[in-house]
Amino acid sequence: MLLKDWIEEKETLQLISQILGKHKLATAFQEPQWAHVVLDITAQGFSTGLLHFEDKHYQIDVNLLQHKIVVVVEEEVHEIPLQDGTSIKDYYLQIKQFLNEFNVHPEINTKPQEMSTTIPFEEDEVHHHYNEERSKEALRLMQIAFRAESAFINPLRARKVKPGLFWGTFDVTCILLYNEHIPFPDPKKVIERAAFDESMIEFGFWFGDDKFAGPTFFVLPYPFSNRNFECTHHFPEGSYYDEDMAEFILPINDLSTEHAQTLKQFFTASYDSFKDYLEWENCEHYHKPLDMEENKAIKDLRK
Repeated sequence: MLLKDWIEEKETLQLISQILGKHKLATAFQEPQWAHVVLDITAQGFSTGLLHFEDKHYQIDVNLLQHKIVVVVEEEVHEIPLQDGTSIKDYYLQIKQFLNEFNVHPEINTKPQEMSTTIPFEEDEVHHHYNEERSKEALRLMQIAFRAESAFINPLRARKVKPGLFWGTFDVTCILLYNEHIPFPDPKKVIERAAFDESMIEFGFWFGDDKFAGPTFFVLPYPFSNRNFECTHHFPEGSYYDEDMAEFILPINDLSTEHAQTLKQFFTASYDSFKDYLEWENCEHYHKPLDMEENKAIKDLRK
């Protein structure tokens, strides 16, 4: 699915994800690298997971198969249809109204982050696009990315941020961390100074942008690279290093589950290159096999 085919729907869906993300930002216990605000990828869409406000527990889910937002405050449930023509303003106010009925009213910044639009949620009548088939396809791509990243990063014996939806940039990403504190050089940048303050390698997927037509995977180191890298024979076909972005890139416009081994190869080769660049030492422990019988997920990956 190319970005040009659903750019308006994608922007609306990203803004909906930002409403959920702002609730996590306000109520979840804080973690390094903003890990506490990442949305869960689910069987039907994406979710805040369990949140709490004072003595109440609540959750907000976006269901892209049944096309609805589901807001839960303990035993109370409210459903909001996802449909073309309903604006971000409408979604935001309906969620807020239901939560307020149960005295769940965290203070959130309603201005979008890391997007070109700056219209506050409660005023945004511009973004009102929804397409059921595009939404189903977007979920399929997110789930493929989630599965591929999980297959790579989960077995590693290291600190990590496991795969999830980063709603600021609307990408499915995971992070491998090394115990070295390296503050971001510009402390005035609020998002970056918390996101990039330790040596790390980030593995991710996004839907495309002005430069990339469709589904694209990337691997990014921090500290950011200031040199060029060669994609050796260890990389899958189609991989390349973008020196301007300081990332390894792998576009896959026809992304499917058949690309599982290709993606693992891409992540592994990128990790090996950036691990050496970052001069990570004593990483052998990361790769020590787990002392447990392989389950179906691992066996399927080996096919």
